[in-house]
Amino acid sequence: MSYPGYALLAGQPRIRATAAGFHSTILQRGSLAVPLLLMGIVLPSGLQVLIAGAKLTPTRICLLVLLLPAVARLLQPSRRLLLSDGLAGTLALAMVAAAGYAAGPQSAFSAVAEALDFVGAYFVARAFVLEPSAVQQFIRLIKAFTAIAICVALVDVLTGHWIVREIMATLMPQPEAFVDDGTSSADGVRAGLRRAISTFDHPILYGVFCSLTAAIVLFSATSAIKRLSWACLCLFGGLLSLSSAAVLGMVVVMSSYAYERLLRRCPWRWPLLWTGAGMFLLAVTAVTNNPLSWLLSHATLEPQTGFYRLMIWDAVSAQVWQSPLTGAGFVTFGYYLLDRTVDSVWLVTSLHYGVPVTILLIVLNLSAVLPVPGRRPSGIQTGFTIACMVFLFTGLTVHFWNYMWTFWGICIGVRASLREWQMLGAQDERF
Repeated sequence: MSYPGYALLAGQPRIRATAAGFHSTILQRGSLAVPLLLMGIVLPSGLQVLIAGAKLTPTRICLLVLLLPAVARLLQPSRRLLLSDGLAGTLALAMVAAAGYAAGPQSAFSAVAEALDFVGAYFVARAFVLEPSAVQQFIRLIKAFTAIAICVALVDVLTGHWIVREIMATLMPQPEAFVDDGTSSADGVRAGLRRAISTFDHPILYGVFCSLTAAIVLFSATSAIKRLSWACLCLFGGLLSLSSAAVLGMVVVMSSYAYERLLRRCPWRWPLLWTGAGMFLLAVTAVTNNPLSWLLSHATLEPQTGFYRLMIWDAVSAQVWQSPLTGAGFVTFGYYLLDRTVDSVWLVTSLHYGVPVTILLIVLNLSAVLPVPGRRPSGIQTGFTIACMVFLFTGLTVHFWNYMWTFWGICIGVRASLREWQMLGAQDERF
């Protein structure tokens, strides 16, 4: 099976700049690293062990095993370090330093865990998902694991029970895990239907994941039938979550794909799109009294949900501005809007680490998708770019944690690797 952008490369000799660093034994390790990175899709986060107070999920264990080999591989003379690599390392240090300064060693320890999940995943993906064979394997596994997750989600809806979560609660009880009593329309039941959660930590996280997968497979599939099939499957899976964030993500993905197909012969299509998006935000700011209120109320399925999130933004923003440079670290505030229900990754990041770390996280995303001068992005590159943008946009109303936080780092890392491969001298213009 081949993917757009790899057809010509597959039949050519390896680029001299990369050949020296990729011996057969290393490639075999790389082929093992990809499933280890992605198995968190089908293994629930409740499957964990406690060692000296540290929670070790299967994904986190794999990151600990792969991180040092990944860094060593990136430092080989055959590899080319990118701006995003420096930003990722800086992000990890800034997270630990800010949390430790704000709330002491225990807070710093929690920041180390979050940095490992995100930045560690970035570096492992950067190191091992570079060559066409590794990216092809990545996409095949994404498809297989997504199909499994959607099947589990369908069972959730048909049975009215979160099958995997209930099994894990029986085998390995987690008192702090997300628990639903069936009475909350926001969490467990909506429109009389059980919201699918599959193997994830929340219906919203599962729904957003489906939209991310749609972005990746839509731009990598080799035929119209495959694209249509996967688009419909991911849309169906996302709708099972009954989540406005999933719908928003799918709208971004589908509209981006339609835009790309309609204007694929126009080299200025993406600058035009980003300019138009910026003008739209400026217009909303100019004609509305509260732009944030307008965006949140129009980005949710239920108006009251949007206003509830606006209340969260107001409460958390007030706390953030009490210590904007370092945040408050990992502490308990004694207020439920701050301790359990902050539905925005940007708010949570600012609350824990401060505004500079939040800005650094945004810049890291943007640096990974920078165009290579003189080269046009391939379909695969565009797919991962859209996935990163979905994370950025849905982050306004979604907080990502556990595997979805890790998967964000993976997507940024793969997108940066695709950029590096193109910079190393690939001649295929579609790559």
